[in-house]
Amino acid sequence: MTNMFALRYSGFKSAAALLAATVIFALPVSVFADMVPHQAIYNMKLSSNSPTSRFNGLNGAAVSQIERTCEGWVITEQIIMSMLTVAGGAIDREMNFKAKENFDGTSYSFESVSVTNGDTKTYSGSARRKDDGSAEAEFVTPQPFEMPLPKGTRFYISTTKWLLDLAKSGKRTGQVTSFDGTDDEGPQKVTAFILPDSIGGEGLNGDEKLLDRKAWQARMAFFKLDGQASQPEFEISLRLLDNGIITHFELIFDNLIVDQILQDVLPAKDERCG
Repeated sequence: MTNMFALRYSGFKSAAALLAATVIFALPVSVFADMVPHQAIYNMKLSSNSPTSRFNGLNGAAVSQIERTCEGWVITEQIIMSMLTVAGGAIDREMNFKAKENFDGTSYSFESVSVTNGDTKTYSGSARRKDDGSAEAEFVTPQPFEMPLPKGTRFYISTTKWLLDLAKSGKRTGQVTSFDGTDDEGPQKVTAFILPDSIGGEGLNGDEKLLDRKAWQARMAFFKLDGQASQPEFEISLRLLDNGIITHFELIFDNLIVDQILQDVLPAKDERCG
């Protein structure tokens, strides 16, 4: 959404795909939401609030682009980062993600290529939601297989719209199930809490028309779909504008906290057809 956009590394999923979630229950999609096509550039670093762990540094950058075409939405994400360890080593990772979603959120295609210290993993395929709400993903790589998805599953853009609708409605909490196609681990259950904006937009660079918007903070907790754990695998705190742009991320894990802050934002391709 976009952002959410979203990347995984040993349970570390970046903002680029974090917001690709699916609605179990909530408001009707697009009742309030007004997404704006844009390109956002972020800086990533280890938070000063990060606990003592085997990681003592992190630096990176992320670029997220949301375009509107005559056929639907096109999402492109790129993340490059290096995680430094107390032993003096480094974990270098690059991820490129591309997805397409039609306007009614029933058809979705995805391709993810990640390289971690020279080890390349590729996932690609498509997913669809039927009129009765049932859904299924079909992977092409790394090997062909089908994955049933929970009823009501939605994809990247429709989930961003859901979060916007939740915030604009005045509701404080909602629950979703996420699927993005960045790997083959399957969907996740997500709980979202909407809070007043206490961060503000001072010091941000970018198109003022895109940034001078109403904002909220959201806290999202991610759980394994088939598990009974009371504690999430990880959490995200973010600042969301009413046009779908995210200016701040805080990615919260047991052994580290990562800050992802907007550095620039510009309008992107916006086709209006028929």
